[in-house]
Amino acid sequence: MMLYPQVQKCAQKDIEAVVGCDRLSEFGDWPHLSYIDAMLCKTLRWHPVNPLSLPWSNINDDTYGGYVIPKDTPVSIYFLEVMAMAHDETKYLDPFSFSLDRFLDDDGKLNNDDISYVFGFGRRICIGINLTDRSVWSAMANLLAAFEFQRS
Repeated sequence: MMLYPQVQKCAQKDIEAVVGCDRLSEFGDWPHLSYIDAMLCKTLRWHPVNPLSLPWSNINDDTYGGYVIPKDTPVSIYFLEVMAMAHDETKYLDPFSFSLDRFLDDDGKLNNDDISYVFGFGRRICIGINLTDRSVWSAMANLLAAFEFQRS
C-alpha cells in the first residue's frame, strides 16, 4: 500500500461506503467490496507467494529445448509455471504493474479472471485455498479500515 497510495485511498473509500466507520468488515460484506477482492486477486497474481512444492531434482542427464540439464539439478517447475502464467503478457497487459482494472468490469464488479492456479493444480491444489482466501481478504479489509499506511 505504501507503493500505491492511490489504491489504498480507493480501497478505504470503498470500505467506508459499504461498511461505514463504526465497525470492521465481516464476510457478509465480501460481495459488496469488489475493490478489496480485486486487490487480493492482484496481489496473489502479481507476486505468487512461493512454490509450495517439495524440492526435487532430475534423476538423469536431460536435454530440453537445446539446454542440457545435468543429473541432480534442483528443479522447481511448479514455481516457474505459476510465475509464467501470472505474468503472461498475452493475457495481462503490463503484468508487473499494480493495476486493478484487469480484475474489475466496467461496473466495478469483480470479473471472472480465475487466479486459482497460484494455489496449485488438480489433485495437488492447496487444501487451504479457501482459508487463505478468506483470511487474507479479512486481514486486508480490516487493516485498510483501521490504518493508513505510509512511508516514514
